[in-house]
Amino acid sequence: MEDQLLQAHLVADASRLDRIESKIDKLSETVISLARAEEKLIALENDKKFLMDRMIKNEERVENIEKKVDETSVTVRVINRLFWIVIVAGITGAVGMIFVK
Repeated sequence: MEDQLLQAHLVADASRLDRIESKIDKLSETVISLARAEEKLIALENDKKFLMDRMIKNEERVENIEKKVDETSVTVRVINRLFWIVIVAGITGAVGMIFVK
């Protein structure tokens, strides 16, 4: 009788140990998954920092180009006005020569 009780107790303990081992295996898989997720998050954060740096550099480039365009537009306006002054003066001179004859 004692052997049967002992045998039953050993079987119950073995079953219990199997369940504990199974749970530990699941926990270790979960920890590994969390570590992989953390690595991915770190990689994403690094990518985000890299992209933000590039975006800031591009924004600075665009601002510099806008300044140059503004400076150039002033020059183009002056050249445009001088061109039309010369054209109007030439036409005025040609019309004046026609009427003076």
